[in-house]
Amino acid sequence: MLIESVKPLKVKLPTGEVHLTPGVPVELPIEQAQRLLAKARGKVRMVPRTKPDWFQAWRELAAMTYGITSDEPRLPSIINALNECDNAFQRGNWLVFERAAEHVRAAVYRQ
Repeated sequence: MLIESVKPLKVKLPTGEVHLTPGVPVELPIEQAQRLLAKARGKVRMVPRTKPDWFQAWRELAAMTYGITSDEPRLPSIINALNECDNAFQRGNWLVFERAAEHVRAAVYRQ
């Protein structure tokens, strides 16, 4: 997700410190971006994409599902959510795809 700050801002992320400059979008994983949007309400905002980056979105999903095996109890939920993503992709519906990707995340990180 693309994020930009309203004023110069330094934030601590799991990957390290990031200096945000107004008008300069920074790509963050959706989970981190949403957490930052909630914590720094009014200081950062989401930058809408003019053209969805389908390739990057699929790469993120592939990375988070890598190594999940057929004996994993979460597998049916993950597969269902990935099917939602695939259907949205085939229709070219980015908003539905992003919501479905959140379902994948929730299924993968559910304990």
